[in-house]
Amino acid sequence: MKISNKLLLLCIFTLVFIKVIFYYLMKNDYLSLGLGGGNDSDYYHDYTLGYVDIAVNIWPVILRFLNDLDLYSRDGISYLFLFINLFIIPILVARLSGLNFKKNQKYYLYSVLLCLIYPTLFFYTFDIYRDVFMVLSFLVGCLIVKKSVNSNNFIVFSFFYILAILIGLFLLALRPYLGYAFLLALVLWKIKLTKKRIFLFAILYFFTLFIANYLGFFERITDYREIFEEDMQGGSNLGLDFSNAMLFLPNFILSTLGQLFGLYLVNPFAVLLFVIETIPVLFMLFYVLKNIKYADGFIRFLIIFFVLYASVWLIGNDNLGTAVRLRLYNYLGVYICFFYILRLKRLSIDLTHNLVPTKRG
Repeated sequence: MKISNKLLLLCIFTLVFIKVIFYYLMKNDYLSLGLGGGNDSDYYHDYTLGYVDIAVNIWPVILRFLNDLDLYSRDGISYLFLFINLFIIPILVARLSGLNFKKNQKYYLYSVLLCLIYPTLFFYTFDIYRDVFMVLSFLVGCLIVKKSVNSNNFIVFSFFYILAILIGLFLLALRPYLGYAFLLALVLWKIKLTKKRIFLFAILYFFTLFIANYLGFFERITDYREIFEEDMQGGSNLGLDFSNAMLFLPNFILSTLGQLFGLYLVNPFAVLLFVIETIPVLFMLFYVLKNIKYADGFIRFLIIFFVLYASVWLIGNDNLGTAVRLRLYNYLGVYICFFYILRLKRLSIDLTHNLVPTKRG
């Protein structure tokens, strides 16, 4: 069944309206909703006002800088995050996908609608969590990478490549393994990907993970994972033990299935997120891998980032509430790859159709 553009627009406007109403009810304590992954907004606020002097990342430093300029408002930043979530992020995702509202209107509207439906990021607009800011920084970084790797001019390529490195360093200050994955993908983006190569890379990938873990390269990450066992006991923990080197790969696969793909369905909320977030991503990921021949430098960058970033947090995290925050960048990367390849494939089909001569009766 085909959905008209007018109906898509109506769905978008309805979603925006519902989110604004829901936001108002939440901010005025008419509704209460627990957010997974810990409430760190109070710490950020205390650091901003000078009650705490230890900064765990650059986000509270930015907030204190704004406060020193008399530009800080806890509610004001929350309102700004709502605006970014409703308008800026969907537009950025559509633009990164190469979609144009006039030329690819239906795909464009589907992309925007998908971003608006995504619930997790919206939950972190209610306070001064760093998630919305990090997603915005990541998408801006991806936009710069796209301008760099898709440029045929060496000067333009170099300028935006250096700028992308700076963004990567900034992401490193926001969340170390996010920045690491971004920077390393920026180095490896020229690796050609085919279906056969992906299969071979997958074997090499798991073998490398096993050897790296056996040699102790993941010791700091697995030590961090133990924090969840000590401080976050509850039904939202997977309880996987990475201390046994021989069971590392089976546990890593279980962590991937449970956290990245949300198959650890411990409560109704987890089921809801699986239906709304994970099922579309699984479909899109399959489509991307099936049509990997359309991948250019930018898509290769996103796929490599997807693997590198997930590799770290799937080992270091054991809590499902935190997982829905961490996988944001993986899911958004899949969104972009899907619509990007969908557009290129549609363009290729149309071009082939126009080149085929028609028979005249």
